[in-house]
Amino acid sequence: MQYQDYRTTHVGPESWAKDYDAKLFAPGSFDAEIWAREQRLLDDIVERHVPRRDSYLDFACGTGRVLAHVEPKFRAATGLDISETMLAVARGRVRSAELVAGDATRNTDVLAGRKFDFITAFRFFLNAQPSLRDDAMAFLASALEDGDSRLLFNVHGNRYSTRLLLAAKARITGEQFSSMSVAECFELAERHGLEVVEWHGIGSYDKSLLRVLPRPVWRWAERHAPLPKRFAVYLYFVCRRR
Repeated sequence: MQYQDYRTTHVGPESWAKDYDAKLFAPGSFDAEIWAREQRLLDDIVERHVPRRDSYLDFACGTGRVLAHVEPKFRAATGLDISETMLAVARGRVRSAELVAGDATRNTDVLAGRKFDFITAFRFFLNAQPSLRDDAMAFLASALEDGDSRLLFNVHGNRYSTRLLLAAKARITGEQFSSMSVAECFELAERHGLEVVEWHGIGSYDKSLLRVLPRPVWRWAERHAPLPKRFAVYLYFVCRRR
């Protein structure tokens, strides 16, 4: 598969960064409902896994959605993103977090060598080309303060989920389709000296099904007929240094 360089997709006023939140997280949308569940997961992971709350980094922070939710739990918070367009939105959302424009996969000194107690990386790895995934994970592993620090990264497209329907369509139409498996996520972390200590799945039924399923039916299925987490659409991995 030929990958577009993911660094370019959210850069510039006419990039995908434009109206990002309005496109994805409008009230009542599928992604807004998933985000409500993600917030509960974030709260739980910080509470159970991060004893020291001095420093927090949101890698590829985008419009600051995750950063704004997590920053009140830490003494100091930083958001890093390559897109000035995204960061302009984040500035109106965060409280006191420092926002840094830069590409840590090409300039590892963009944060002046600082280390962090907790790092999040949401909605990045799925669409990044394989080499960029490795470059990013190498940086994230190096930015953890010590063995008590934690990285939480997610993949918003599990290959072995109900997204298989989209994969089948993409094969027919020739569209680019990105997916990652649980095993690939474990391997990515392990290649860079990280151990996955816990992982979670959210969302059994992909939003593509909303084209044929009424939303109340989707909500009922999510609540009463969830699939095992290995088949969840959205995957979340809590990592520490080995």
